[in-house]
Amino acid sequence: MAKAKPTKRMGELPPFNRAEFEGRLERARGLMSKARLDAMLLTSEANLEYMSGFSTQFAWNTPTRPWYLVIPRIGRAVAVIPETGLTNWIATSWVEDVRTWPSPRPENEGLDLLADALMDVRRRFGRFGAELGAESRLGMPVGDLLRLKRTLAGFQLADCMGVMRSLRLIKSAAEIARIRRMCGIAGDVFDAMPKLLTVGDTERDLVRTFQAAMMLGGADKTPYTSIGSGPGGYDSIIMGPTTRRIRKGDVFLIDTGSRYDSYFCDFDRNYAVGHVPDAAKRVHELLWLATEAGIDAARPGNTAADVFAAQAKVLVDGGIDLGNVGRFGHGLGRVMTEPPSNKPGDLTVLRPGTVLTIEPSAMYGRGKILVHEENLVVTEDKPILLTRRAPREIPVIRA
Repeated sequence: MAKAKPTKRMGELPPFNRAEFEGRLERARGLMSKARLDAMLLTSEANLEYMSGFSTQFAWNTPTRPWYLVIPRIGRAVAVIPETGLTNWIATSWVEDVRTWPSPRPENEGLDLLADALMDVRRRFGRFGAELGAESRLGMPVGDLLRLKRTLAGFQLADCMGVMRSLRLIKSAAEIARIRRMCGIAGDVFDAMPKLLTVGDTERDLVRTFQAAMMLGGADKTPYTSIGSGPGGYDSIIMGPTTRRIRKGDVFLIDTGSRYDSYFCDFDRNYAVGHVPDAAKRVHELLWLATEAGIDAARPGNTAADVFAAQAKVLVDGGIDLGNVGRFGHGLGRVMTEPPSNKPGDLTVLRPGTVLTIEPSAMYGRGKILVHEENLVVTEDKPILLTRRAPREIPVIRA
């Protein structure tokens, strides 16, 4: 099996400065006023770190200890965190009001401190928000949130995901630089695929080699690497790796969602071993053209639904039955899949700074599927690709 070798190392990007977080806080407060929220309680990795700057290897890998951030519409942000994380918090976050308790303490994981912080909030609307809506995850037990709600009788619990979605939809230059960096690292490894694969390797062998090359190339984490392979095409894009061996005549895909400094890339590449079957060649060409159409449609003023429609038209005109396809791409940032969804009915208006994946797919033959994916940022003019464009023809690896 080919061994992963380190690629050319790149210098670290400058850290986010305090002005970045102050800008986020100012925008959040404006959105909170429109949503009639006096405060937000953030507990998930993506939202808590986005607003606080907190960075840790520990907090999100164990459910034992919850971490809380209170963002008031007026006044100072408050962190309520386990005592064990205090030095980590001070070293990485701009939030200076930090209250701690000796966790783990299942009978009361900081709820008294958290209630005090929320009781101190200046009220105008009588509502505080938590991460309750679509595409959200709580970083605390639901039972504890309900206990907190009872403690704060008269302070109505509401959903704050609309605020966080609007806030995170537009990426700053520093955020885009991190996504671009991660896309470049992954692109280098995808380009090296002919050297990474030995025909006869299992999918598991190849994925391990791929992930090692990603880490040596500069990725911080590769939490998502899927592979599909099979003679003439593959039948799944989300499972694997398995012990299936890659042989001559196979077409395979690797899809990765990997992180650099907490920001994701999310794209895939297709390869053929020995030769490209005619059916796969035809569908690949249609997908390449559909991707071009999706890229061109990702302009300010268009909607996510428009981006879907542009891709879908190419495929339908080419004789592809879309079936029950859900979407052709999505938002990208601190989470591998963020709003919006490029799908019918998603009327999210694209604005400069919106980062999207363009991801058309097509079924063919007997249960085979091919997928393309690129990452881009919407600008005032034409979109800018953050990935290097996939080859128009499927790369062939010698058997």
